[in-house]
Amino acid sequence: MGFLSRLFGKDEPGVKGASGAMSREAPGYIPVAAVSEEYAWLRDNACECGGGWSLVNQSVSSSPELPGHLKLDRLEVDCEDCGRESVFLFQVDTHSPQYLEEQQAVMKELFGDDADALFGGEDGPSGRN
Repeated sequence: MGFLSRLFGKDEPGVKGASGAMSREAPGYIPVAAVSEEYAWLRDNACECGGGWSLVNQSVSSSPELPGHLKLDRLEVDCEDCGRESVFLFQVDTHSPQYLEEQQAVMKELFGDDADALFGGEDGPSGRN
């Protein structure tokens, strides 16, 4: 799954998000602890026709109104059955244990045993992230 460094606005037409956000959450965003929770949310919240969502594009950004560890992830999707297009906006906590575990697993998958040394794991040259 790729991340793009493109910024995006909160008030786009057709954007879906959670309501009743708490004070440390960006209004209209779905709070999650890890990227895998975004995909689980998509599976659990099918299109109105009942079809599953297919990812078209994913991008990540930050918001000056939020702490730096909270990232905003935008998923553009199409319904596999009816073709309906939609956008879902997630707020990801990059300090959550789930997020950190997923990132570590991805780095190990991509770079093998050298991942810790390359990206500052516990035993790496720059210490823990």
